[in-house]
Amino acid sequence: MFRTLLTAICALEAVAPTTLINVAERFALANPDDCEQRAWVTPGARLEGLGFIGLMWWSDGSYSMFKKFVGVVGSLAFLFPRAYVDYGSKLAYTGESAPEWRPWVYTWTRIVALGYVLVGLKEWRRES
Repeated sequence: MFRTLLTAICALEAVAPTTLINVAERFALANPDDCEQRAWVTPGARLEGLGFIGLMWWSDGSYSMFKKFVGVVGSLAFLFPRAYVDYGSKLAYTGESAPEWRPWVYTWTRIVALGYVLVGLKEWRRES
């Protein structure tokens, strides 16, 4: 289920990164029109989508490694949701931009991150 859902999201990210990013910004930012993305964001999103699909489907070993990686990243996002989102903002937006995230973004970052942590823990437990 996790692999199928994430594959669909990553395929969308690879095929239509601009659309996905614009929809996400309209949904999560209070000021989407005031934020300017860095030049690498769209090609980076496309590459991320393709890379994640590759890791998930290359082999059982790569999928296992991917789930552990997601668990580690999820633990950081769960423990420090504001720092996680703010760091991503600094990477993705130009210095002149000041993204104003809607208040629920940090809560939902933590909720999604908890799901990632559980995926990673389940994988580590399966291997032991």
